[in-house]
Order: sequence, then C-alpha cells, then structure tokens
Amino acid sequence: MSKVDIVNRALMKLGEPPVSSLNDAVFGKSYEIIYDDIKELLLSSYPWRFSLEIKYLPKLEEKYGDRYMYKLPTDCLLLINVFGPEKTDVTDIRQYKLQAYEVVNNAIVCLLHSGVRAEYVKNIDDDMEFSPLFREALAAKIASELSMRIKHSTTLKQMLDSEFITLIRQAELNNEIIKDTELVPDSSWVLVRENW
Repeated sequence: MSKVDIVNRALMKLGEPPVSSLNDAVFGKSYEIIYDDIKELLLSSYPWRFSLEIKYLPKLEEKYGDRYMYKLPTDCLLLINVFGPEKTDVTDIRQYKLQAYEVVNNAIVCLLHSGVRAEYVKNIDDDMEFSPLFREALAAKIASELSMRIKHSTTLKQMLDSEFITLIRQAELNNEIIKDTELVPDSSWVLVRENW
C-alpha cells in the first residue's frame, strides 16, 4: 500500500473522493506534510515490531565528562533499550540492559567503554514495510487531522480518534506493538558491572 493508497483510505473515512496523486489533489501539499508528520509521530509513539532495529554503536572520540559517548543512528526515532556488549564467557552469556545512561546531543552517554547496542524504532521510508494495522491506524489518524479542515466536524474528529485508539489497542493485543515485560528491574549487581 503506497502513500497515496493510505491517504485515499483516510479520504474514504471522510466520505471524500480518492486522488490519483498527491500533487494533483486540492490539498496535495497538505496531504504530503500531514502524512509524513503523522507517520513519524505514530512510529515514535509506539514501538511497532516491524520498525525495531538493534545496532552496535562504536564509541565516539569525544567524551562527556568522564563518560563515553555513542552516536545514535540517523534513522532513530525512539530509543527503546541500550544493551552492554555481549558476553562471550561461558559463565555469563546473557546480554544485559543498561540502566545508567542518558541521551545528550543525540548520543548515548554511559560509563561503558567497549561499545553498546541500541534497540530503537527506526524511521521507515518504504510504506510496504508497514503492518496492516499500522496502515489502518495511520489512515485513521490522517483522517482525524483532516476532518476539521475538510468537514469542519468535531463529532467526526472524535469518531476517527476513537477508531484510531481502537486500532492501537488491537495492535497491542496482536503483539504488533511491544510492551516492556520486565516487571522486576535488574538487580544492583548489574549496575555495578556497568562501571567495570
């Protein structure tokens, strides 16, 4: 489903005729801007499984005080987790989640000096990678944003917002949006290990 298809899905929710191209439409430039903004907002608001990425980040030359810096990838919309380096020791093979880090100047700052791995939501340019529920939620949110401009109806906007929330709940039930299942935080010995 292309960008035009998703916008047409939104227009259909508003009872408006479809467009063949965003450039030919009356609100063409508005559609393009709203689409891009809402797509990024929706991707960064919920950790969708199809948009997750894990990358190893090398250490930067510059430091932040006495801590090391790791530049976030350029396609990162939302940082989910930061992991320490994988252990190769047979006695400790699990990866561990860093607790003591912060993000400064678009870089992860922590005491680890041997590299980190970042789990993040990436910006996706290829609309074919979207899950069906994401596409439908995106169309509902676009329709909601356009409802006041095209239909001047707060009732319609509320209905579309309600549809959007229902679609997000369905995506959560379908496990398309990840949830942090860790109920008990890492014990203090993990925090001590980060300082090694």
